[in-house]
Amino acid sequence: MVIMGIDPGLANTGWGIVETRGTACRARAYGCVSTKSDEPLDRRLGRIFDEVSKAIETFQPSQLAIEKIFFGENQRSAIATAHARGAAIVACARAGMEVGEYTPMQIKQAVVGTGSADKRQVIYMVRNILRLDHDPRPDHCADALAAAICHANLSHTMSVTRDAAAVQVLEQERAQREQERAMAREVTAAATAARVNGGSPVMGRSRQSRRNSK
Repeated sequence: MVIMGIDPGLANTGWGIVETRGTACRARAYGCVSTKSDEPLDRRLGRIFDEVSKAIETFQPSQLAIEKIFFGENQRSAIATAHARGAAIVACARAGMEVGEYTPMQIKQAVVGTGSADKRQVIYMVRNILRLDHDPRPDHCADALAAAICHANLSHTMSVTRDAAAVQVLEQERAQREQERAMAREVTAAATAARVNGGSPVMGRSRQSRRNSK
């Protein structure tokens, strides 16, 4: 599975491509789309859309992992990030990619093991998980790769859970069929006994009792 992770931002949108084989993850590429604050908004968003589209065309990912946005104290910054996030999602949607959205805490938890991890810890774990010989820079790229790793881990967990559930259903169906076969054997045995005795076993004993009383 090939996953694109995106760390959205109007000034800097990081992207990373991760390929998974079983539980192993490898980085194929990463980059950052930077725009200048003195440029018109439409051109900045157009550049993000174009650069993300080029990466999609080159590496053909089928899944997208992108950070969710929380409107905290700096709403102006969050709105700008939302614009960039929308441009990136449209590029991915146009390519027919499936979208996974994760909070920063979910991503840190999946990559580092704690939702309170700092930037250095995230970069360190991304480097180790993907077996890179260097730190992915800038930080936006590391965050994008971390989002892709998060998606890969959660997808693998869901796949294992689905497989386990499927096995359980098959076992239940097998047990049900065996129970039905056992019941059918009991019915057949009872019918055979009834024919041999000239009727049901209970009726046979009743007739014998009446003959003895006479």
